[in-house]
Amino acid sequence: MEKFLARRLYGRDEGVKGGSRPAIIIATTGIAVGLMVMIITLAVTRGFKSEIRDKVMGFSQHITVTNYHVGMGTVEEPVTCTDSTMNALLAKSLIERVQPYVNKPCIVRTDEAFHGFMLKGINADYDRAFLNHYMIRGGFPSPQDSVGSNWIVLSRTVADMLGLDVGSRADVYFMQSQVRIRRLTVTGIYETGFVEYDRMFGISDLLLLQRLNEWTPDQYSGLEIRLNNPNKVDYGYGQVREVVTELEKVTDEDYLVQTMYDTHYGLFAWLGVLDLNVWIILALMLGIAGFTMISGLLIIIFERTATIGTLKSMGASNSMIRNIFIRLASYIILKGMAIGNVIGITICLIQQCFRVLPLDPVNYYLDSVPMQLGLGWLIILNVVMFILSMLMMLIPSAVISRIVPSKSIRFE
Repeated sequence: MEKFLARRLYGRDEGVKGGSRPAIIIATTGIAVGLMVMIITLAVTRGFKSEIRDKVMGFSQHITVTNYHVGMGTVEEPVTCTDSTMNALLAKSLIERVQPYVNKPCIVRTDEAFHGFMLKGINADYDRAFLNHYMIRGGFPSPQDSVGSNWIVLSRTVADMLGLDVGSRADVYFMQSQVRIRRLTVTGIYETGFVEYDRMFGISDLLLLQRLNEWTPDQYSGLEIRLNNPNKVDYGYGQVREVVTELEKVTDEDYLVQTMYDTHYGLFAWLGVLDLNVWIILALMLGIAGFTMISGLLIIIFERTATIGTLKSMGASNSMIRNIFIRLASYIILKGMAIGNVIGITICLIQQCFRVLPLDPVNYYLDSVPMQLGLGWLIILNVVMFILSMLMMLIPSAVISRIVPSKSIRFE
């Protein structure tokens, strides 16, 4: 009986007169728009965090180990890492990869311009998948290439600024006790869209920079450490710190261990502000959807006051009538959620495939709005949306108990 009457009120079996149909349409639209905005908001936020985190990891990984003096920006001192230290780090359960590198400030000068940045030296074992993904011309030299150690990979931002391209040769100046100059061949040009970092870093051979610094083969500017679980950075930090503490005793040096959240604090603080904005948007959308649902259901209840009075006079209890309108509300909510899911997911998929919404990479670090869908959070969002919307429906349904049959039937 409750299901039959709810369907009749919903207008599934026949047309509904008066204000019920517009009220149902408005309530359904409110739910659909609210859920659509929630899906897009969460997809954009997750996409931003994921892409920026991946780019930060591409440049520095989850954890870095540097000499304390380098980390504090005073003098250039190396980290001494022997094979035994490397093996001790890799033996830890959370550590997946350890990559040594050498950073050295330099100035590249051409006939058109000059630009100062940090040259990062990497070896043949360095994971280059990130940079290869963003390589737009050329690439890293193979061991058989004639350039040997005298190669450099630049970002498109720097290459355009200096008028360089793949195959160009540039004079690179290293400021030490005396200025040293090396003529390097540009073998590749990359573009991550992370303009701040693209302008800051060039890539070259680790051995070349070690020789310029007069370091031994086991001395580096630092170590980049990748974890097998990005969600356990704090635990990974503890494992790295254990090994580094032992290393400090052997080398009599002070080393600085930092997570990517420490070295890029400002960036991740900005992402934290995005999280706050998401919660505000979700609350607003839920409030709007709830308001339209409550308004719509109240309109239907007031329009059906005589029907409610008749049902009460025939012996129907308040709880039975309330269940009828709760069922009606569930139909409206489910239809609105279905529409909202279809529209929201479709918009996200279109943006993922065609990137129709661009961004200014100078301000947002990305060239288009990122969207990342996930089955898990979509299910949770829908379940929470449905439960909270149904709980809100208890407010208008309470009006039913105040309707007196003797007065309400007069409206007929």
